[in-house]
Formats: sequence, structure tokens, C-alpha cells
Amino acid sequence: MFLISSGAAADARQPWRVGLAPFDSAMTAVLAEGYPGGSLAVIRDGRLVYARGYGLADEYSAATPFTRYRQASISKAVTGSLLSSLVAQGTLSLDLLVLPYLGVVPADPRATLITVRMLRDHTSGLGGDYFFESRAAARYYGVASPPGIDTMVRWTAHYPLAADPGTVRRYNNTNYALLSRVIEHATGRSWIDLVDEMAAPAGVTSWRMGQSLAAPSDEARYYEADAWRNTQSVFDSAPGTVEWPYGGYNLESFNGAVSLVSTVVDMARYELAVARGTIPPPEAKPIPTQPGWSYVYMYNGSMPGHYSFLMRIWDGTNLTVIAGTFNHRDAGAIDRSINERMLGAYHATTVWPSVDLFGSY
Repeated sequence: MFLISSGAAADARQPWRVGLAPFDSAMTAVLAEGYPGGSLAVIRDGRLVYARGYGLADEYSAATPFTRYRQASISKAVTGSLLSSLVAQGTLSLDLLVLPYLGVVPADPRATLITVRMLRDHTSGLGGDYFFESRAAARYYGVASPPGIDTMVRWTAHYPLAADPGTVRRYNNTNYALLSRVIEHATGRSWIDLVDEMAAPAGVTSWRMGQSLAAPSDEARYYEADAWRNTQSVFDSAPGTVEWPYGGYNLESFNGAVSLVSTVVDMARYELAVARGTIPPPEAKPIPTQPGWSYVYMYNGSMPGHYSFLMRIWDGTNLTVIAGTFNHRDAGAIDRSINERMLGAYHATTVWPSVDLFGSY
């Protein structure tokens, strides 16, 4: 059972929040479904107008805007931006053949045709989330579990493809785990250092790599849905039954697929920089943020014990960025309702505060 803070006293001290009550209602409605905690940040026309934590970050501590959370698949958007930057610099080509470049001979000869572009677009033909299979890969190669990233690349290449490269879109984490490794080979640097450097001019300071077996004091504790809360550890150093977020998979090996940790304010900063063009967009053909155009971009992340969302809304005149994360997921109907709830809060907001809270974050 988790306690949920009402925030009434905070509203009295922060009158700017009264006009954004729909966002309070949307977040507290999710917590009322049994989610322990979460945080939310909203930017309107370049100003941080809202930043708040809800419920509990762990068993004893309240969630705040400073709480760090794993970002799950929103990491892929960040990796996409990094790739766009490297391609523009000439460091990488979208037509680079991935497995030959990594020095891997695949069991399925068709896999030699997989390109960087296909990984980005999820059209590689790879059929599964193979990086979850650390224990099986360790047994296969006779090494300690979890194996290193390069061993997991080889493990991926021992599978037959589910489709010819470039013909079918099939979303999976393996594409971006491989893409991250290509980026590291091309630059000689770690993925996390590269994205940190990319985002630093936007004021981002909280990004780091997630840690499978650690629960840092400034990071939320993750609570997977009860139906599959526990599993067998993939870590020889911590064997036995574990909670999924803490050793059920090797988070670090996924790299730029799901491994980013951030505050919600820094995720909003990243997305604002994408809209302004100071960080390249992850999309191959983004809709311009300029008069005469409008769009809603939504990115979601869901991994054991956490759910994240990032929205960028341009109505032709005003730009709104909404970033949030919960330290729980149900991997079902509640998660699927979150985007609709947040868009509903956006549409219900008719008066936007004139404050700018960036100086406090």
C-alpha cells in the first residue's frame, strides 16, 4: 500500500499551479490506480511552467521534480538524435552494413545486409528482444552471466531473421542495442558519454546509465506489476529470485535502447532543444516547428517497474512539451490510458502561467 500526497498545501504556496489543475488531476488519477509515484514537467513556449512530484519515489521518500527515473524506450529517441548528429558530421553512414562492421558473421546470411538505417527504422528483420536472454547466451558461449555487449551481439547474430532486411517494420529493443554498439565503435566512446555531451548545451545535467543491481538514493525505486514482479536473476553475482527491475535483465547491455536515467525536467529540456533545432530530431522526416504546420509527437517507454512518456505539441503558434515518468507499470490498460490523460489535461488548460521555473531546476 502506498501513500499519495494531495499537494493541497503546495498549491497554496504555488498559485501558478492552479491554472494547471488538469495535469494534477491526470497524474493523481494514475496514482489512484495503484501507482506509487511519478513526476511531471511541462514547458510552454520555452518556459518551464510546471514541475512536480507525486506520491512516493521509494518506500519512505516523496517523489519530486529532482527524482531520477529510468526512461525505458524514450532512450531510443535520444539515440536517434545522436545518430542524426553523427550522420550529419560524416562519422556514420546510414548505409553502413552493421554486422560486418562489428566483425560478426551471422548464421543467417541475409543478416549481413542489415544497415544502420534499418536498425533506426526497425526494419532489420530481427525477430526478437534477444538482449533479455543473458543467461541463455552465457550458457551457449560458456561464459559468466550476464555476458558483455559484444557477446550479446554475437548471440543476436546466431538467430535466423524473421524477415528479409528492409522489408518489414518490427519494433524491438535489439535494433537500438545494436545501433548503440555501432555508434560506440564508430566514435571510440561510450553511448552515455556521447548523449551527455550532445544534451549538455541544452542544460541537461542529470543523465546517466541505469544500474541493474543498484538503487541510488536520488533515483526512484521501481515496482513491477504484481503478476510478474519476480523472476530469476541473470547475474551470477546475485543469483536466485529477484524483482524484475533489479537483476531480471542486464539493463546496461541494452545501452541506447532503454538504459537512460534522467529527471523529467531534463527530458523536457531535451525535447525543447529538439523542437528548436539545437539537438537533431530522432525522426527521419520530422514535421517543422514553424507557422503553417502542427503536430503531436509522443514517445513512450515501458520496462519492468517503470513507465515514461514524452510529448511535444506544436499548434502552429505555441509549443508545449510534457515529460513524465512513473515508478510502476501495469503493462496494460492503465499504461495505455496515460497518453490520453495527458493530452486531455493539455486540451483542458486554457490559461497558461507566465512563470518560468527553469531557474529552480
